[in-house]
Amino acid sequence: MFSINGAEIVFNPSATVGTLSEPLWGIEARNAAIANSYFTCAINRVGTEVFEKEFTSGDGQPAHKDFGHFYGSSYVAAPNGSRSPGLSRVKNGLLIAELDLNLCRQVRDHWSFQMTQRLDMYAEQLAKAVQPDFVPQIIHKK
Repeated sequence: MFSINGAEIVFNPSATVGTLSEPLWGIEARNAAIANSYFTCAINRVGTEVFEKEFTSGDGQPAHKDFGHFYGSSYVAAPNGSRSPGLSRVKNGLLIAELDLNLCRQVRDHWSFQMTQRLDMYAEQLAKAVQPDFVPQIIHKK
């Protein structure tokens, strides 16, 4: 929706820990930037957080108070798939990046996704898919 409405930069603040999503972190914002033809600023905090009360994480481990280590590594991804270097995993930092917003238009023109998108069809299918009685089409391979 951001891209459809003309966004050129989207900030994605995050507070995720290493065991949850770190293996995907380096490509997550790049994928969003490429698919949507805008810059994506992937922001993740550093350090740890300990809660007053114990909680479970749904991973089968015993209840605990330590949320885990936030892995930082914030970066900026461009619509052409390039990205900036990442910040530290363990120290707070400030990333300053110069962004050429013309790149958003250049990538959109090159890929022509807007020319071939079918927003009316997507909206119709989404309206059907969110209904409680929706039955997805299943194709069986013979």
